[in-house]
Amino acid sequence: MATVGLISCVSQKALRKAEAQDLYLSPLFTKSKEYVAHRCDKWFILSAKYGLVSPNRVIPPYEETLNSKHRAERGQWAKQVWSDLQPHLCPGDLVVVLAGERYREFLLPLLIQYGCKVEVPMQGLGIGRQLQWLTINAKQPLRKRDIERLYKSLNKLEQGLSGKRLISTCTGQQNWPHNGVYCFFEPGEFRSQGNELRIVRVGTHGVSHGSKATLWNRLRTHRGTGEGLGNHRGSIFRLHVGAALAAREQKLYVPSWGIGQSADADIRKKEEGLERVVSDYIGSMSILWLAIEDDASPRSDRAYIERNLIGLVAGKKGPYDPPSSNWLGNFSPDLRIRNSGMWNLNFLDYEYSPEFLDILDEYIMITLGERPQPTRSIAPKNWHTNDSLKKSNNQLSLFEE
Repeated sequence: MATVGLISCVSQKALRKAEAQDLYLSPLFTKSKEYVAHRCDKWFILSAKYGLVSPNRVIPPYEETLNSKHRAERGQWAKQVWSDLQPHLCPGDLVVVLAGERYREFLLPLLIQYGCKVEVPMQGLGIGRQLQWLTINAKQPLRKRDIERLYKSLNKLEQGLSGKRLISTCTGQQNWPHNGVYCFFEPGEFRSQGNELRIVRVGTHGVSHGSKATLWNRLRTHRGTGEGLGNHRGSIFRLHVGAALAAREQKLYVPSWGIGQSADADIRKKEEGLERVVSDYIGSMSILWLAIEDDASPRSDRAYIERNLIGLVAGKKGPYDPPSSNWLGNFSPDLRIRNSGMWNLNFLDYEYSPEFLDILDEYIMITLGERPQPTRSIAPKNWHTNDSLKKSNNQLSLFEE
């Protein structure tokens, strides 16, 4: 299967004729060109005047755009592009389209009908968000591979668990492992292409020596009580969701939110309204979990999986799958949440090891009963020692139980 890239022409052009890949001068075109050059086996330019143009074809500058053409003209343009493009394709090929709606509307159905897979990774993003997305992803082919492998593995986990669990319906009577790692998914937060929900939080529980915390203890603290209340001083997740809600809706604001490790009854009473809204919001999320029945330790396999997951999903330069413009986290007072697209604070710049995906896959099989629980760690022997150079801290250090 080949990967073919299509990027659209732009208005900003050189003053003299040049190879098409050098004729267009805007930052959006330059970054789009870099993206397809790194990720695609071959790529072409969609020109409003010349149709399908190979990168090295010499053409003069021109002033023409599909945005000013009638629907019938755009349809005819797409048919001609398809006629020129088809000899370069086979059914099953992946076509990555970095072009606006007018350039895609009639072309995409022809590609799909022919049997190609189509990705429009920046669909719905404004110019500024497109530039940000391209900056993050243009030179990350290996990370893309690892991200795709991660979600493929999680799809297997989801199928084996008969689906994600909705947090609001979770109870302690369900079949939870004693220890584990969890991933949260938020309604309306999808990956860059398709309808697959993206990970918005990764966590575990009690990794300090001697901790008695369990997976369900941690999830219950995040979810809140059955009456819709909760204690944000026991859950950093609740704390940050509440802060973002209050920033988005000033009527929810309470001055005491997030202040102190404990509060008296009067303060808690004033916070009840926001606590209930937080419970409703988190309750709408769903989770997947891994059963990792190891002892509480900073060197545990749970700690290894947690930080590598966060490091892969968040990325040093930002998320591969950015949040939607409506994501609540965009209102967070904490820049780390806004930039990462995750309800996590630590390990966001963690340098993940691709090999951790092998360990993840092993624990997925263990969780689904296809392998027995190991009697000792299966993570790389010296991973924690090597991590001492990365200066990361456990995200739950403030909330050990």
